[in-house]
Amino acid sequence: MWFDFLGIENLQFIVIGKQMITIDESYIKVCKLTKNMAAGYIDYFENRAFSDGNIQKGCYCVWHHWTEKHEHERSLMPENERPYRKRDYAKELIEKGVLNGFVAVCEDRIVGFCNADNKNTYFRLSRENAPNSWTGYREGDKILSIVCFTVEPDIRRKGIAKAMLEHACQYAKENGYDGIEGYPSKGKFSASDCGGSVEMYTDQGFDIIEIPNGVVARKNFKKQ
Repeated sequence: MWFDFLGIENLQFIVIGKQMITIDESYIKVCKLTKNMAAGYIDYFENRAFSDGNIQKGCYCVWHHWTEKHEHERSLMPENERPYRKRDYAKELIEKGVLNGFVAVCEDRIVGFCNADNKNTYFRLSRENAPNSWTGYREGDKILSIVCFTVEPDIRRKGIAKAMLEHACQYAKENGYDGIEGYPSKGKFSASDCGGSVEMYTDQGFDIIEIPNGVVARKNFKKQ
């Protein structure tokens, strides 16, 4: 069965209001990315996520875990092996439970991904590397950060990213997070902006906070 291939259990239908999303009469479902979904994840990023020629093709959504050390190590690899390093690293991170988030699934394939995890797990968002993004939080606050959305090009603008955001908010509430935040594009939104649009966040009750070099969309579940 398709869900055996993806390693998915306890799927939830995407619900927008009282409606389920359908694409060509196929239901779209959202669930948490799990360790045994690595093959389906790699298949999505290799064959569909950026099939429109987006410049992000080949990223495998590991940028927030990709250090200068990783880049240096890749530069020492034979040139024909370098394109596969991020793919292999993504697989390794998923299987170790380090790369996390939520996937949108249609029939036998992943069609969207929302990269989300505890903010402390992203070194690029640490208090040292991104101090402005921590303004207003207390020491020890548990924050779910959403760092990226991708959706298969042929089915964009059908509410899939919005549904993954809703799912992330529900997950954060149910798992003891003090808040959730994302990093939408400042200014006019385009399909290559993986942080999502400001409007998508404000429609779901997020506050938009200006910081140097960008904005943060933030929703708190507990008073500071």
